[in-house]
Amino acid sequence: MAGWTMGYAMAIVSTVAMAYLAFRARTGGFLERWVDPEVSSALLAVPIFMGMTLTWTMFGLILGSAYEVGNFKHHAGALGAPSAPFLVAMFGVAWLPLPPLLIFFRREWKLWIAMSVVFVGLFGWCMPYLAAR
Repeated sequence: MAGWTMGYAMAIVSTVAMAYLAFRARTGGFLERWVDPEVSSALLAVPIFMGMTLTWTMFGLILGSAYEVGNFKHHAGALGAPSAPFLVAMFGVAWLPLPPLLIFFRREWKLWIAMSVVFVGLFGWCMPYLAAR
């Protein structure tokens, strides 16, 4: 349940980020190839939210299961996190998408870094605390 909960929280954060990008791309003409200009930009947030919710909650369930199966709760903590190895693993997972995102979408680098920090915060710190309850 802890993984699903953190996945849902990450879905909300991702929805805000992707809706921001969709609104921004809408004014630049990028999305007009795929979406009719008469479709409200606010309406685009609905399928974005549905997709993000499904994706992140499933990913959260996988990470939560990995935390339990890997017995990470019995490892020593670090930097305020209950499990140092799991925190390091979440740092690694959060870093993986950054190079291609920074290469292809350089102008949004602050958004990508913020999303990675939120990911580490939710899955590296919050999920282990919630799993211990």
